[in-house]
Amino acid sequence: MEHTLAHNKEHYGQARVIGELITGRNGNDYAPGGESWKCAFAPDESRFAWSCGFRKVIILPWNRYKNCLWGQNGAHIIPLVWLELQSYDNQDAEGYELFTEKISIDAGFPVTSIAFGTGTPEQDLVPVKKEYWTRFDFSKDLILATGHSNGRIRIWDPYTGKLLLELTDHMKPVTDLAFAPDGSLRLVSASKDCTIKVWDMCDDGNMFKTLREHPGPVRSLCWSPNGKYLCSTGEKQKVLLWDMDSYTLSKRFCGHYNNVLSCAFSPDGAMLATASCDTRVIIWDTNSGEQLRVLNHMNPPPGVIYMSGENNSAVRGVTFSSNGCSVATICSDGFLRFWNLMNEVDEPESMGSALEGDAMLNCSFSPLGGAVSVGHASGSVVFFLAPPMVPSLLHLSRMSVRRAMGDIATWEDVLLPHTLKPYLQYKQW
Repeated sequence: MEHTLAHNKEHYGQARVIGELITGRNGNDYAPGGESWKCAFAPDESRFAWSCGFRKVIILPWNRYKNCLWGQNGAHIIPLVWLELQSYDNQDAEGYELFTEKISIDAGFPVTSIAFGTGTPEQDLVPVKKEYWTRFDFSKDLILATGHSNGRIRIWDPYTGKLLLELTDHMKPVTDLAFAPDGSLRLVSASKDCTIKVWDMCDDGNMFKTLREHPGPVRSLCWSPNGKYLCSTGEKQKVLLWDMDSYTLSKRFCGHYNNVLSCAFSPDGAMLATASCDTRVIIWDTNSGEQLRVLNHMNPPPGVIYMSGENNSAVRGVTFSSNGCSVATICSDGFLRFWNLMNEVDEPESMGSALEGDAMLNCSFSPLGGAVSVGHASGSVVFFLAPPMVPSLLHLSRMSVRRAMGDIATWEDVLLPHTLKPYLQYKQW
């Protein structure tokens, strides 16, 4: 049976491009071809960090209200941004825009991962007298971590570009980084050395735990919104859930047929989305491990034997919107897809592609959900406007209830109308 692309762009809404960051095409210092392995929005959506190839990281101010990069002097919005790296600092040539708040970092080594982290707000800090001296106090500041091809991790001040710390323990390239969302400044790192390491930025970056359950390279990491769980994915179809209070393996999710490349929690932590080379995205119930939805990127879905081999529809990235109603995925067929989970049919609401022949490597919703960034193999980034969606009051109530209920291992003892339980478990939308 012939397998074809599950979705034709002409049959769906077209995602609107609202901005681009394009690497230099004529420069000598930073020639095109360096992959943008990772991009990241700051948690407060005030900045956007861009790995634009080789050793270069650029941090730009982001306007959270207009879903655009701030323009020159922060005075107006530039909807389409062209950056030529060599002439960026010195020239104001036609077709180029300059940013006065731009921070440019030469990371020293090829960059393979990026993550922003922030500590507990000052008003929420509990005065604690440390019994030992530390060099840095990150508790109230935004910091940036970069992972590198030689296994090192570097911590930067995103306001000045100053190097603060260097963390060394991985033996192979760092593949992903993620800061805990609870303000504890715990950093987790994944690597091709098959390990996950946990670092404490409040203790000068002390590495205090190594998690070893992956038989192959670890590909991606994501924290649950409450900071209690960590999901890790990797080769040999692995999707693992870790209890980050005890730092033990909590659950294994079984259902993919090929390497799992990306993962993302829903805003209330009740669902987990994983993207795989088997052409599918599976949305799981975080507590039970049950498959809730399957988003197929080929039609008909390929069989198990086909899924174990090479194909042109590997799903490389998945990200949840801030309202929990939709996910965005990127695929090796060159399309970004927006999926409206409130629909009964698992088909994309809109699709988009921007750079012809340029492979998509990563995608991320902005924290407020208005835009999606897509990093490409050329080092460039394209910003898409997320489809507007107003969640129902019923869905917002469900998210609030799920956050308040926390972890529910079993629903049999929960005193609720039996018609409400499937809705709270996302078995009904």
